[in-house]
Amino acid sequence: MELVKHKKEDEFINLVLSNLRPSSNSLSRMSETNRQSLKGLINYLSELKKGNIIDEKQFSELIILACANFIENEVELRISKSLNDKIMFFFEKL
Repeated sequence: MELVKHKKEDEFINLVLSNLRPSSNSLSRMSETNRQSLKGLINYLSELKKGNIIDEKQFSELIILACANFIENEVELRISKSLNDKIMFFFEKL
């Protein structure tokens, strides 16, 4: 019975590990998408400002919001990666 119990625990740990492992590729793709979104938004806002559709104050405020959103997304990605790495380390030590 002990062997069966131990085997089930190993299977459970392997299942958890396989579901927690995001590919580092997907995290870098998300980060790249975040950068591309910021770049696109800044280009769009610049065109609006150049066409006098928005004024300098509106442009500045929208740029601040766009940058704040970019930073929030980057921090969230980095924290997620860090937590995931710690969880993986914990399960691999079991």
